[in-house]
Amino acid sequence: MPSPDSSRVPNPKKRSPSVLEDRNIRLRKASDWLRKKDPITKKLIDSIGPCKLKTIGNPYQVLIKSVLGQQLSVKVALTFERRLISLAGSKKIPSPDQIVTIPNEKLKKIGVSQAKTETIKRIAEAYLNRDITDSKLRKLEDSDVLNLLCSLKGVGPWTAEMVLIFALDRWDHFSINDLILRKSVEKHYGISKDNKKEIQHFLMSYSPFRTILSWYLWADIDGGEGWG
Repeated sequence: MPSPDSSRVPNPKKRSPSVLEDRNIRLRKASDWLRKKDPITKKLIDSIGPCKLKTIGNPYQVLIKSVLGQQLSVKVALTFERRLISLAGSKKIPSPDQIVTIPNEKLKKIGVSQAKTETIKRIAEAYLNRDITDSKLRKLEDSDVLNLLCSLKGVGPWTAEMVLIFALDRWDHFSINDLILRKSVEKHYGISKDNKKEIQHFLMSYSPFRTILSWYLWADIDGGEGWG
């Protein structure tokens, strides 16, 4: 079985068909491995079908997307993302250079809060100063990625975890700060959603594919919205 690190790829946006095919094979093998863990997990996976987890951008893009999506539904978060793209006159998440030049007043007019405005500009400045780069993040272990990103004011554990999952394609991470995931654990495995410590301990046995299990847990609650 592949290790967690074997699921890393240099650039999700430049994957060749063969790389995508290989990833799909590894996703299937990961799901099969999880199915054999216990009857509950097998039933969960069989009820949903093949894992469709996908990356949604490079680390910088996903970081900006995740800040915009803090405390919001996926649908509302996508609305703010589109507004930001339109405001910058671009076709994708604005570059760091573009972000820093957008007046705060204009961001406020499209509904971005002052706190989120300050955070995305802080991120842009960190990239411009090369304190953080996509290439640096790709080389770091999961815990180091979280520590580096969370060193930025306004970037909390959940936001950093989204980068691990949806940009860096790390397959062995469970976002303990995600309430939907904890509710799903409670539903299927009977562990209180409020007992984070017990949930983390329980899920250790699902390593190295805790991200894949997370996708299924999320999909069971809302069809996998926001999880590729």
